[in-house]
Amino acid sequence: MINIGSGISGAAGWYNVDNSPTILLSRIPLVRRLLRLPTWPRDVHRLDVRKGLPFADESVSYIYSSHTFEHFQWSESLKIAKDCFRVLKPGGALRIVVPDLGRIVREYLHNSAATASHDFLQRLSLSHGIHDLIHPGANHSQMFDEKSLLHLFRQAGFTSPEVKGFMESRIPDIARIELEVRKNESLYVESQR
Repeated sequence: MINIGSGISGAAGWYNVDNSPTILLSRIPLVRRLLRLPTWPRDVHRLDVRKGLPFADESVSYIYSSHTFEHFQWSESLKIAKDCFRVLKPGGALRIVVPDLGRIVREYLHNSAATASHDFLQRLSLSHGIHDLIHPGANHSQMFDEKSLLHLFRQAGFTSPEVKGFMESRIPDIARIELEVRKNESLYVESQR
């Protein structure tokens, strides 16, 4: 079981991966205190999944990713999704959770505040700057709605992706990994290989 983009909330029993440069720095106590870094769990591995998943073909039962794919460019997302397809066992499942652009747009359209457009753009978190040199992928590079995320799955080889609800999954013990704090802002799509 692989958890792509686990952040500091990795789940026990999963192979938790994240590409934050603070993972290794936080393991040096003095550096962690000086830079006020979060304490990363020891079971979170630093891995840039854009370079490929280090697993054999058809060797993994479940892959979960929450609020990570929006940090990649479309071509990178597609490459990663295809690699997920490659490593999943037949019948294995990929579940991708992203901020729901459709929901964000609907909320913007119903927001009568004078600053609604500014709030909308800030929620998208699409700005990039010098910080990207230190931590590539810290900001969003794209956003997904239902159609585009289903399309990503199909382009990667998955034939029957489905929009799911919070905690509605083929993954056993989904409650161990799915964060309730993301429930009201997320789009959930899952498919078996």
